[in-house]
Amino acid sequence: MSAIGNIAAALLPLYGVILIGWAVGGRLPWAAKLFSTILVFGLIPLLVIDKVLAAETRQLMVIPPLMFAVAALMSIPAHRLAQRLGKDFDPKLLSASFSFFNVAFFGVPVSQALFGEVGASTVICAYIGSALYGDTIGYFLIARTKEGARKAATKALRVPIVYVVIGAIIAKLAGVTMPEAAKPVLSIAGTLVSILGMAVIGLNLAETGRDDWRPKLMTRILAVRQASGLILLGTALALEAALVGILTPRDRVIVGLVALFPIASNVTLFATLLDTNRKAAAVLVALSSVVSLVLVLLVVGLFHSAMPTG
Repeated sequence: MSAIGNIAAALLPLYGVILIGWAVGGRLPWAAKLFSTILVFGLIPLLVIDKVLAAETRQLMVIPPLMFAVAALMSIPAHRLAQRLGKDFDPKLLSASFSFFNVAFFGVPVSQALFGEVGASTVICAYIGSALYGDTIGYFLIARTKEGARKAATKALRVPIVYVVIGAIIAKLAGVTMPEAAKPVLSIAGTLVSILGMAVIGLNLAETGRDDWRPKLMTRILAVRQASGLILLGTALALEAALVGILTPRDRVIVGLVALFPIASNVTLFATLLDTNRKAAAVLVALSSVVSLVLVLLVVGLFHSAMPTG
């Protein structure tokens, strides 16, 4: 099967999950919160531990800090766009939409389809960087306006991803490896991460109506976000290649593809926290997922023959 066929086979069923969530979400108002809790406190930490133990040390040294920096810098074009949009979209929510990439739900199946399990380990390193920014500093900046700085900081420190990453890196340095008997369970966990993550997008979308879609506004936001992501991540990878040179060409391709990934579904959770633009956030996440599918298939179709295999 071709690379495009592999990606389509991996992703299209997940987009079917979005449609199912959209269709049944009105009858299951509790499901999005439940699935998000299972992901944040159970499945994603398990996936991160597995992939960190499988990743190479050089990848862990470079990719997470690089993605953390890019996620932070994405707040700059978001701020400038927010000034132009005025009251049309909450500026803090806009910043989250720019900085949070759907790496765990979307990126893992794409990387596996292109490069196998080694690709998944690389893209999880990218997830670590973006998640560490989004779930700590990103969350604090958004939540402090409603909950106060102290409470927001306390909640940010409770996010398990920080401690999971630290624990996994210590375990790797100590020579710990994942036992063979755990591989079937981890494979199922990885699949469930993508299924439940996409289901959350559909479930949140179920609350929206026609008036929430605002195509002109959404197109403008997605266009600026896409261009900003490509410029910032491309610049970061070019600087790494020129000044550091630790990553392999395959690593750079996988991390570079993150610029095409959609907005993470946890943006809708932040919208709920702010109690503002919640439906608009759900629409934005869903539309970015469709745009990203098209862009990834287009880019892979055009450049797959030039992509490195090692």
